[in-house]
Amino acid sequence: MLKKSLESFGINKDRVWFRFISASEGKTFAETVNQMVQSLKKLGPNPTWTAWEL
Repeated sequence: MLKKSLESFGINKDRVWFRFISASEGKTFAETVNQMVQSLKKLGPNPTWTAWEL
């Protein structure tokens, strides 16, 4: 539901990730963050930010 709402505002649904990671899974957390950063870099800047520029 959140992803559909974001898309209605022009935000790509791939910019939001949901992962259930336990506090004891530090390595998994770090890997997930690295994957997300790489994914966001491929997507480039969020085009909706241009609407906020004055």
